[in-house]
Amino acid sequence: MNRRAIGIMFFALAELLSAGMPEEETYARAMEAYSNEQWLLAIQEFEAILRSGYEAELLYYNLGNTYYRAGHIAGAVWAYEKALQLNPNDEDARYNLAIANLRVKDRIEIPTPPVYIRLYWGIRESLTTGEWMRWVSIVLFLVAALYALSRYLQRPWLAWPVIPGTVLALLLFLVTMDSITIDRRTREGILYSPVVAIYSAPSERSTKLFQIHEGLKVSITEQSEDWYQIELLDGKSGWLPMDQLRPL
Repeated sequence: MNRRAIGIMFFALAELLSAGMPEEETYARAMEAYSNEQWLLAIQEFEAILRSGYEAELLYYNLGNTYYRAGHIAGAVWAYEKALQLNPNDEDARYNLAIANLRVKDRIEIPTPPVYIRLYWGIRESLTTGEWMRWVSIVLFLVAALYALSRYLQRPWLAWPVIPGTVLALLLFLVTMDSITIDRRTREGILYSPVVAIYSAPSERSTKLFQIHEGLKVSITEQSEDWYQIELLDGKSGWLPMDQLRPL
């Protein structure tokens, strides 16, 4: 795994300490357990911090490293995915996620989309929805400010960026709306049980369709009591007990 793990732990602890949060002692215990290669104890302490309601990119990153070293691939995949949700540009988390996914049994290969679609996806996923919203606001503010300044100073040449700025704001707005749509439509999770049976209905008395293994990321399409309906990248779908999947 990436070599920054221990160093990042100290930076994250410093962040907690500076904020004066009660989780600092728990993080200190997690750091000590990690340094002593007590992976299960470190996981317990990291998870306790998450249960308290605190979350951060570095916390998830370090949890992913700990899960990986403990041999818990599903936990590592889940934690790295959570880190990337908070910071899509975390190359270390992305790299470690790719390494962890190599140990997932049911990797599903899908056809490679055209380069322009992959380029757009890369741009869209480079920022969170909130960050896209901020950029729209910034561009609109600058356009409005330049227009008002040109009118106030009676300098029409100052208004030349208004039209291209408005077009840029519109493009950013479209990307933002697409990002919002994806966020609302897509609910995903990581399979947590070593072997997961997928059923035709939310009942173990229904037909068993197929089985898959831990670490695979799936889309959650519906929920019924203690069951999730999931869909795979290749289009297969079915139901599984809720306790066999950890939502992202």
